[in-house]
Amino acid sequence: MPPLRPGSRRFPLRVVRLAPRSLALGWALGGALAWAIPGSASAAPGQGLRLGGIEPQGPASRAVTAIHHNPAMLAAIPGTAVHASFSTGIEQQRIRRSAIDPATGEPLSELRTPTSLAHLGLGYFVGASLYFEPIAVGVGVYDLGSRYRLTSAEPLRYHLAPDPDPGCVGPGLSRCPPNGGSVESRHDITTALAWNGGRVKLGAALHLPLVRERFAFDDDTALASLDPDASTAGCTDKEDPACTERVGFKGWTQWIPRDGAPSGFDFALTVGAAIGLNNDTITLGARYRSPPLRRGGEVLLGGVGVVCRPEAEVGPEGDLGDQVPPCEVADPVGATLRQRLPQQVALGGSFLLGRSRTWRLDLDLYWMDLCPGGLRATRCPTGGSQTLRLIGLDRGSATLPELSRFRGKADLYGFDAFARYRVQTNLFVLAAAHLASPAVRRGATTAADDEGWRIGTSLGARVRIPKVDLVLVPGYGFDMLLPRTVGPDDALFSPADATAFVNGSGDINAPGAAGVLDGRGRPSNAGRYFGMLHTVSLAVMWGEREVLD
Repeated sequence: MPPLRPGSRRFPLRVVRLAPRSLALGWALGGALAWAIPGSASAAPGQGLRLGGIEPQGPASRAVTAIHHNPAMLAAIPGTAVHASFSTGIEQQRIRRSAIDPATGEPLSELRTPTSLAHLGLGYFVGASLYFEPIAVGVGVYDLGSRYRLTSAEPLRYHLAPDPDPGCVGPGLSRCPPNGGSVESRHDITTALAWNGGRVKLGAALHLPLVRERFAFDDDTALASLDPDASTAGCTDKEDPACTERVGFKGWTQWIPRDGAPSGFDFALTVGAAIGLNNDTITLGARYRSPPLRRGGEVLLGGVGVVCRPEAEVGPEGDLGDQVPPCEVADPVGATLRQRLPQQVALGGSFLLGRSRTWRLDLDLYWMDLCPGGLRATRCPTGGSQTLRLIGLDRGSATLPELSRFRGKADLYGFDAFARYRVQTNLFVLAAAHLASPAVRRGATTAADDEGWRIGTSLGARVRIPKVDLVLVPGYGFDMLLPRTVGPDDALFSPADATAFVNGSGDINAPGAAGVLDGRGRPSNAGRYFGMLHTVSLAVMWGEREVLD
């Protein structure tokens, strides 16, 4: 028997409309979640791993998550469908930083005592699609792989400063000063349109990215000072806690700017196509997502910055404490942050297997252009750097009013395989495997960006509740970031560059100048890095019965 198709005589179209009051309440809740939820400790922001829980997802998957993965596949969903998923996770890091030579700050071959960190987080997806033959429309609000790290330790402070108040994560500017911790948050508000041409389906989506960034790191003033008014008296040893300035930023893409902040509104586009073969037992799909288009790939975040002294006490006269206030009393200044978001390409297939089509296999192969300008990270001109501008900064500090935060990004390549087996009419077993390359060059790995090769798996069940057309999908995911070693000779953060630059009186032709101008003239990141991620998720789907099979 041929499969039923939307709009055919044997399959009359039904469109279920939600009450306006329910829709308003649902989207109000979704908007609140976009600001309140910090995001799950996850893969690289924007990667979309387990976007809607552990359900099959990719450019050829028939699911509401096609709003992101390939809008053309919305045309393959008959009737009305609503999908909501929530996840919570814990990310574990184990880092052994290399010991340093106190006179030069250069890393040595021996390793320090291991440091273990744990980070909690949440993620969500809320979306819906409606089919009006041959057109389908969809809308969604979702977390797109945020990273939430407020825990750190003393040995890691030069790349991820500990938060003195780790419970304070509010996005507003009136509280929670950015003097510790790290949050890299990506959310999308997406609307999509698809066309069903039978075997061929086409679609496009408009994404409004919401980007929130918070970070803090310590600068070693014995390395950084070029200002004769910024005293470094007594800073003979490198990485002396008494000779440190903390640099922090907190901001977001402000669609409605406040207090003179720039407008952060931007948008990106996705186009996709899918084709069904062999009586729709095989579906092939592809999508392309553009970078933000308003500023040529960059987004602009407005917020506040702080440069302060992490030591609580104020030093004696002539010390840095006379010029840079302690973090407890430092007033934030206006700040902006510029960074690029990547373009993306994905290819995938969905296959119904077995005589009774009891097996379904979905494949997803994707590329994220995190290193604009070339496919090799060593040829990336910016390394995914962020440009931080501090407005009204006290010039007594050693920190410059405009600086680059080097992140050493590398293009990310990933592969996902999702399998679903029908045990009974209302019960399916789900499993998946994940593989992704590091989103950061080996030599740029830090506590804030400790990407390694990622291997993972997902397990769960899909249970349909009769009579109410409701599906529950509980699931568990496990990911491992394979151990990664940054040797003393491989580290891209180099105190030697900063020393050479200062000895050259800040001459841009001096040895080490390029590293300092790139933001790499800082304490070394040499060490060993390892991580694991545990994720528990629950997806709830509602729609017409054919949507849920």
